[in-house]
Amino acid sequence: MSGRGKVFHRNGGVPEYNIALVGSLGVGKSALTVKYITKRFIMEYDPDLEGTYTKHEDWDGQELLVNIMDTCDKDDSEAMRYLKWADGFLVVYSITSRQSFDKAREYLELVTQHLKNTSRECPVALVGNKIDLERYRQISKAEGSSLAAEVDCSFFETTAAEEFEHVEGVFQRVLQDIHQEKYGHVLQPLVISEDKAAFFASSRRPKSPRGSSDRKEEKNTAKKTPTTFNKLFKIFN
Repeated sequence: MSGRGKVFHRNGGVPEYNIALVGSLGVGKSALTVKYITKRFIMEYDPDLEGTYTKHEDWDGQELLVNIMDTCDKDDSEAMRYLKWADGFLVVYSITSRQSFDKAREYLELVTQHLKNTSRECPVALVGNKIDLERYRQISKAEGSSLAAEVDCSFFETTAAEEFEHVEGVFQRVLQDIHQEKYGHVLQPLVISEDKAAFFASSRRPKSPRGSSDRKEEKNTAKKTPTTFNKLFKIFN
């Protein structure tokens, strides 16, 4: 992005983007977060660990601050902690788990209803994780795409276990749309490889989802300190 296209906060800081990852325990939210921030893959992690982590992006000369909330919902959890906080959502399920896919549908409904009630526009992406475990697949790509189409949100399949660029592409695609919602213009894409260019071209633009009631009407007329991130590495290093 050229200098004239840069965006700065009124306090002189760089623009910030808040992304919340939601989904069942064990779907790989932490693994996706760590992969995006460090390019590393951690196979095991503490499922009860929730934290908000920060990554500085240099987007073609434009500095961005990306805050990522790796959520862990429990019986006494309050969803508003991420529903009010997030500028965009990644609703994650594992392609090897039917239960996690059903839970992802519930999360999409939760986010949809919140955005409708608050009249907010936030990009939402449904993410099928663990495609490296294709032999254990329970959810077809068509099922995932169909669910995303039901609420008119974006859809991706990826894995934290393999190429960093695929995970990075999911986050950057959502970042682009958050930027457009916040500042009214497109964040120019980085110089990317042919593989990532094909990924971007084949992925639908993330947008605010709409609920089933909205579709029927048309037919009829969501910070912990960085030390939390350090704890994650102390556990598995």
